[in-house]
Amino acid sequence: MATRARRRKNATPGHDPGYKRLFSHPIVVEELLRGFVHGDWLERLDFSTLERMSNSFVSDDLRERHSDLIWRLRLRDDEESWVYLYLLLEFQSTSDPFMAVRLLTYVGLLLEEIIRREKLTPGDRLPAVFPLVLHNGKGHWRSPLRLESLFVPVPNELKRYLPRLTYRLLDERQLDLHLPELAHNRTAALFRIETNETAENLPALTQAFDDILSPEESDLRRSFRAWLSAIARRTFPDAIIPESVNLAEAPMLEETLIEWREKNRREARREGRKEGRREGRREGHREGRLEGRREVLLQQMTLRFGPLPQEIRSQVAQIISLPKLNRLTKKILLAKSLRDLGLG
Repeated sequence: MATRARRRKNATPGHDPGYKRLFSHPIVVEELLRGFVHGDWLERLDFSTLERMSNSFVSDDLRERHSDLIWRLRLRDDEESWVYLYLLLEFQSTSDPFMAVRLLTYVGLLLEEIIRREKLTPGDRLPAVFPLVLHNGKGHWRSPLRLESLFVPVPNELKRYLPRLTYRLLDERQLDLHLPELAHNRTAALFRIETNETAENLPALTQAFDDILSPEESDLRRSFRAWLSAIARRTFPDAIIPESVNLAEAPMLEETLIEWREKNRREARREGRKEGRREGRREGHREGRLEGRREVLLQQMTLRFGPLPQEIRSQVAQIISLPKLNRLTKKILLAKSLRDLGLG
C-alpha cells in the first residue's frame, strides 16, 4: 500500500490523459517515428495503415504508473505482416530502473492477446513489437535500455537462456528539437511546448504548432487545446487561468499570460505588504518588551546606586538582548557597584 501511495504522489495529475489523447492521432505517431526514430526499416513501414489497438488486456496494476498506447502498421513489401508499436508515455521525473522488466511483461501480454485474437496455430509467426518509451520528466533517464544488463553475471552457456528485450528511449529534454528537418513536424512542435518553461515563449510556440496543422485537423486541434491548458496550469502553477480561456489562440494567449503575470505580481506585492506589516508588528512588540525591561533596570539601578550618569543610561539603551537585560536585573541585588554589573 505504501508503494502505491508513493506512486500516486509521483504521478502528474491531469497530464497523462491529455498527452495520451494527442498520441491517439495517427499523424502525431507517424511524425514521432519519422522525426526521432532512425533506420532504413522505417522506409518499409506503410503509415497509411496505422491502426490503434486496444490495450485493455493490461491489468490496472500494471498500468498504474504509465500511460500506454498500442499501434500497428503493415510493411510495404509484405501485406500480411504487421509491426506493432508499443508506445509507453512515461511522466515520472525519476526513471524506473526496471523499465525493461516492465516492458517484457507488457510485450508478453500483448503477444498472448495477439495469439488469442488472431487464433494463431502451429506454424504461424508472431508479429514484431517495437517498444518505445517517451520520457518527458525533468530528470535524466538513467535506466538500462537492455534487459540483459539487469541480470547477475552468469556463465556463457547460461546466457542463451536469459530473456532479451531492448527498448528505444526518447527523452524529450535530450532531443535536438530545432533541426531544420523538424520545422514542420507536429510532434517536435509539441515537444518544444512541453519542454518550455518560460511563459513569454508560449504564445509563439503555440502559434508555430497551429501553423503546421491543416484546416482538416480539427480533432487534433481540439486535443491540442485541452493538452495545452493542462500544460499551462502545470508549468505555471501560480497563474490564475480561467477555465474558459482558449489557449490555442496566440493573441488571446499572449494577453492572458500578461494578465496572469500582472495578477501574480499584484498578489506578490500584497503578500509582501502583509508580511511587512506582520514583521512590523512583531518587531514593534519586541522593541516594546526591550524598552520595558530597560526602564525596569534603570529604576532598580537608581534605587540601588543613586542618580545614574548619562554614560550608564546610554549603555543600557544600547542593549538589545532581552536575556542580558534579565541577567542584569537579577544581579543588582548582589552588586556592590555599577562596575560589578559590567557597566561604567
